[in-house]
Amino acid sequence: MNNENIKVTLKIRLSEYLFNIKKFDVNFIIAKVMLDRLYEFPDITIEEIAYLANTTPSSVTKFCKRIGYNGFTNIKSDAFFQNNNLEYISNHHTTPKEYYDTITNGLKNLYDSLYLLYDHKQIDKIAKQLSMAKKVCIIVGMHGFATANFFEEVMRPFDIIVYEINRNADLSIIEDCIHETDMCFIISLTGEWVEQRFSQINPKIMKEYQDKIVILTMQDNLSVPIKQIVSFPPNSYLYSSNIYSSSTEQSFFILLAAYLSQYKPSIQ
Repeated sequence: MNNENIKVTLKIRLSEYLFNIKKFDVNFIIAKVMLDRLYEFPDITIEEIAYLANTTPSSVTKFCKRIGYNGFTNIKSDAFFQNNNLEYISNHHTTPKEYYDTITNGLKNLYDSLYLLYDHKQIDKIAKQLSMAKKVCIIVGMHGFATANFFEEVMRPFDIIVYEINRNADLSIIEDCIHETDMCFIISLTGEWVEQRFSQINPKIMKEYQDKIVILTMQDNLSVPIKQIVSFPPNSYLYSSNIYSSSTEQSFFILLAAYLSQYKPSIQ
C-alpha cells in the first residue's frame, strides 16, 4: 500500500512516542520539534530539525529509526499532508449548530459508505467463529486504544471477555495472549508492525494458532501466514484525522457485533 494513503502516520507515531516517554532527553525534544513543524514536511531538512532540537543530524536519524523508520528520508516520504478536514470545517462554518451538524452528518455518511465497502461474507465468517469464543484479545498501538475499549464494550453484551494488549509489549506477553484466548484481533493499518515485530513470534505459535488470528490492515501483501486478513478501505480521507481513522476501525467492530447477534444472543 502506498504511504500516501496514510497521511497521519507520522503524527500518530510522534504522538504515541510522546505519550509513552518517561524521561526528558534529546529524543523528547526531537519529537516535539517534528510535531511543531509537521506541516513543513516534506520540505523541512534534517539539518533544520537538528538545529531546532539543539542536536546533530545523526541523532535525528537515530530517533527516526527509534519510531520505526529507516531514516529521515523515509519519514519525508511518509509525511504526506494536506489541510485537515476538521480544520476546513472550523474555517467554513460559523455557528456552533452548523459546526456540530457538519461533523455528525459527516460521520454518519462515513459509516454508511464503510458499510458498503466491507466484505460482509468475511465478517459473517469471523462472527460465526467469534460466537464460540469466551475470551479474545485485541492488539493495538496507543492510537488504537479507544478502538480497543470500544471493542470491549460491544463484546460485553455477548459475555465475551476482551483483553486489550499494547503491541509494544514484550513478545512473550503477546504469545501468551494468543495461546490463552479463543481469538486474537490485531490492528496494524500500515502493516509495518506485523511485518517487523509480530512476524518474530514463535513460529510454532504462529502456525498452531493462525486460524484464530484476525489482522485488520490497509496493506494488501502481508508475508505472515494468517488466513483472516480484513482489508480496510484504502481511501486516504478516512485517515486524514484521528476521529475519522478511529471511526473507520470502530465501524468494523459494529458490523462484527451485528453479525455476531445472529449466532449468539445478547445477555443484556
